[in-house]
Amino acid sequence: MTKTRTFKGPALYLDEGRRITTHSMLKQMMRCPKATQYKYAERLKPRFMSARDKPLQRGTWLHALLQEYYAGRSWRAMHKELCAKYDELFDEEKEALGDLPTELAQLMRSYLWHYGADKSDPYHGWDVIDTEVTLECPWPDSEDGLDIYRCRVDILYTDEFGMWIGDHKTHKSLPDTTFRLLDAASPLYIWCARENGYPVRGFMWNYLCTKPPSTPQLAYAGTSRERLSKRMGDTDYPTFLRGIKELGLDPADYAEQLRLLKAHRWEPGKPQSSMFFRRDTLEKDDEMIARVVAVAMKTRDRMHEYDWDEPDMVERSPDRSCAWMCSYRGLCETELFDGNATMIRRQQFVQGDPLEYYRDQREVDLSS
Repeated sequence: MTKTRTFKGPALYLDEGRRITTHSMLKQMMRCPKATQYKYAERLKPRFMSARDKPLQRGTWLHALLQEYYAGRSWRAMHKELCAKYDELFDEEKEALGDLPTELAQLMRSYLWHYGADKSDPYHGWDVIDTEVTLECPWPDSEDGLDIYRCRVDILYTDEFGMWIGDHKTHKSLPDTTFRLLDAASPLYIWCARENGYPVRGFMWNYLCTKPPSTPQLAYAGTSRERLSKRMGDTDYPTFLRGIKELGLDPADYAEQLRLLKAHRWEPGKPQSSMFFRRDTLEKDDEMIARVVAVAMKTRDRMHEYDWDEPDMVERSPDRSCAWMCSYRGLCETELFDGNATMIRRQQFVQGDPLEYYRDQREVDLSS
């Protein structure tokens, strides 16, 4: 029988009468209620990009390329579309973001080489079920089925060991094991997938380092002392090989360096040594998942039932990350010191749907 009534309780976000909760909402609430107010209660989105938006935009761009590739479409066509959008940005925004078109094309090519993608096995042993899948299910304590958890899975695939959820993650440096053991998103995603009938075995983090491999340069160029610079930085095999060829150098003269770099390439069962790419897989047992779901429901209730109608009473949780991570820092400071917050809202923000990411859209908005 179809339910027609709407959710009657308090809610931060309603969608067709259902109370929606996502992991991003839970994470934001645990980190800072004030930022949750701005993002979800007021639905504010930055009007322009700044330097602190670069990690987000880089990750968004890479996600789009990986989505196209694993969906069996052309990642190069998507990259071309995003380059066209990048060209439409203001010069100040381009300067803040850096040369993303060049960096991300290089990073994507290195990623595909590293995992041995080719025409005979483009997905390196994965049987891709679907990409960018929006899943939702009622919380265990939802009597009417209208209190919903929603998540979006980057990739669902099977391999020789079973079915897995995969999440593409971009970081300046690759995380350690502690995060994966304590992470709350992965057990929630596993729980939600199983509630939707997917017998997933566990979770896979597909890490990509956002710092692209360094391109080799010449030292003392144009002189009798010209040589390959020793101050090259971290690089990988395809970038180094392509670089020395572009410099007109003979790869045979650098056979040892190439051999060492090539040894970092991923192979099944071999220890991972790349400083740019890594995959980590974990299974999480039912008892652990149940504990995480129970804690999430507690945060869910606090968030949805919070008195957002009294913004001056919403707590702030300041720490050092406010300076580089929070898009609402200027607005938060202005309101704290009783400045002209109305002008800042008008000049720096627009209103938008904070959950538009979960709609079935392929469009990537570089201005969000």
